[in-house]
Parts: sequence; structure tokens; C-alpha cells
Amino acid sequence: MGKQNMTAWFLESGFVGIPKNLIGLMEPLGLTFDDLGKIIYLLYCGCDQVKKSDRYAQEAVKTLYKKGLINWFPEVEKVDFSPMFNIIGENLGVEPIQVETAATTTSELEYSQFIKNLEKKLARFLSVKEKVELQKAAQQYNWSYDLLYDMYVFYQSNFRRQYVFSFFAKMAFGAKVEDKESLAQFIEKLNYTIYKVVEIKRRLGHKNYPTEVEKECYQKWVNEWKFTHEMVLLAVEQTIHATDPSFSYIDKVLENWHNAEIKTPKALEVYLQNRKNEKKNKNTRSSGQSFEKDKRDLSYLVE
Repeated sequence: MGKQNMTAWFLESGFVGIPKNLIGLMEPLGLTFDDLGKIIYLLYCGCDQVKKSDRYAQEAVKTLYKKGLINWFPEVEKVDFSPMFNIIGENLGVEPIQVETAATTTSELEYSQFIKNLEKKLARFLSVKEKVELQKAAQQYNWSYDLLYDMYVFYQSNFRRQYVFSFFAKMAFGAKVEDKESLAQFIEKLNYTIYKVVEIKRRLGHKNYPTEVEKECYQKWVNEWKFTHEMVLLAVEQTIHATDPSFSYIDKVLENWHNAEIKTPKALEVYLQNRKNEKKNKNTRSSGQSFEKDKRDLSYLVE
């Protein structure tokens, strides 16, 4: 193949151009020649054709995204260079022209910034599965990204070992979380329950983390049966000396008190004293009956 034919072959599918201004800004932008090559490759792919199966494209987006030079939308296989243009505008005094494209809609940019902020806070890249869960939660429960950000940071710090996020989000929605104020109330309630259940487990001699069943039991005792935490602890004291001190035993004790409408320590004191008196009277009657049975006619005995 001759040189002219080779040149024609190279150019027959078009070519990728790099603006001279970008090359001139390599140093202010902190770009290496390797970065420049990655930008060229993404331009070759097309901003809306960054395939997950393309190893070079994935390597390019990860590098440039980490440097804060692009927005990355892996679910729709798109990137855009708005962050790089913003850096140029903020630091170099150049006002870039804002062009609305299919890849840079307001919704996508908000989502991209939300993910970027989360990754910065958590100091790691989110997995595709995590991003899908977050996007699904935002759409399903109509939560803002600001609210979802606070929720996910709290979840990662406190509950990621106990629940999958979809379940945690479902709990939050069930608790009517719709803004930051209601989220704070939901978190306070969760923290209170866990703290109190841990206290109960320590008194029983249990060291493991509270299970869902145990937390649900506590919620039933205080919310449905209207027991104070003080009353729950009194039930724990009744349980400690049992053969098998457990939440099931506490639940049975509190169920008996609930049915007997015992809701205060004073009412419990009266109830326990009455039971003690009944037991004492029963024992007294039993002893008397035994004595009567032992009486014998001894008149036939003579000296």
C-alpha cells in the first residue's frame, strides 16, 4: 500500500481534532499527555457512546472523572466535559458558552453532582449497583438528591451491615420521611430504639448486635402496648433469673402486664404484692387442710 493510499485509509472515517486552546491549557488544568490521550479516545468514542464493554473508554472516564474533568453517567453510557469547561472559566477567566445537549440535561447534571459529592464524602467510587439503588429510591419515593445524600451518608455510617439500602429506604418512606426535618426525626427514633435495645441485651448478658425481631419487639412494647422504658427494664429484671432469659420471655411478661392493664411501677408493685398475698393465703389454706386430714381419733388408746 503506497503512502497516499495509507493516508487516505487513515482519514476515510474522519478524524478527531483537538483545539489548540486545550493543548495550551494542559499545564493550568493539570493534564498529562496520558490525560490528553484519554480525552482524544473519548472524543473518538463519542460522548454518548462510552460503552461498559470498552476497556479503554472505561479507563479513560475513571481517570478523567477522578480528576473532576468530566461528568459520567454510566447507566446511560454518556459523559460530558462541563466540569473541565467550568474549571477553565473559574480559574482562567474564560467564559464558556453554555450549550444544552442531550447528554447535559439539568436532571443528569444534578444526578452527576449528587454522585460526585457522595463519592467525595465516602472517599470511594460507588458501585453500579449502589447508583442504581439510589436512582431508584429518588424516583420511587420522589426524594430530592439533597435529602438522599444525607440519608445515604447516615446509612453508610450506621446501618450498611444490617440492611440493604433498598430496605432502609423503604423504612424511611414508611416513617413518612419527605424532608430533612422528618429524616432527623426518623434517625433520632432509630438511634433511640437501638440504644435502648442494646441496654436491654447487656442486662441479659447478650453481647451481639440487636436483631430486627428484637427491635420490632421493643417498638411493640413502647408504641403499641404503651410501656415506658422504665417498665420494660422492670420486665427485664423479672427475666434475668429465668432459665432462658430472652426477648421472648420479656415479651411474655409484658403481655401479661398489658392484659392486666399494669402500666406504672406503682401498679406493678400492687400487682406483685397481691400475687404474693394470694400465694401466702393459698399455702396457709393448704397447710390447714393437711393438718385436718392428719387428725386421728386416739380415744381407743388406753394406758
